[in-house]
Amino acid sequence: MLDKDFFTRLAQSALEQMPPEDRFSGEDAEVLLRHRDLLASLGEELVQAFYNALFAHPTTRAVFREGERPKREETLRTWWRRTLEGPFDLDYWAWQARVGLIHLRRGVTNPMMLGHAAFVARFVGERLAHVEEGRLAQAVSRLMATVSSLIAEGYKEVFVEAARSFTGQSRELLERTVTLALEGVSGRRG
Repeated sequence: MLDKDFFTRLAQSALEQMPPEDRFSGEDAEVLLRHRDLLASLGEELVQAFYNALFAHPTTRAVFREGERPKREETLRTWWRRTLEGPFDLDYWAWQARVGLIHLRRGVTNPMMLGHAAFVARFVGERLAHVEEGRLAQAVSRLMATVSSLIAEGYKEVFVEAARSFTGQSRELLERTVTLALEGVSGRRG
């Protein structure tokens, strides 16, 4: 079920759904790669700030096993280095979708992941807002928005596939069930 083709299809679908101005682009890749050394120089500070925030919050701290932080820090360093190398092709985005689901398997929730994806964008934006009149910070922001969309879409797709597989219901029936459940939701406050 969750083979390479699944993640490739997932990435392609999520990228196609995102409005172009929100999605990481070829221009963003050029800006990011042009400043990869500058971004790499932030790596250790980013890793420490990232995990300091996670370990300071009891809910996110509870996800980790005792003594695990050094290993997780190395995983983030590896992700940062790989991201700064490019290319940002479909294989990269499929990898991001897979990484999101690995986090879910560990008990990391979407709010935790999506919130901390924004943390990465904010961290870079606060330090490098001046670079190319903000274009570098915007590129990293769109990078993290794209990663976030893959995380959310990945969760939805795995949930639907699992429900379909275990219940025997068709995807269409499951989607119709969700639509019916949402009929009572209005845009009004209260």
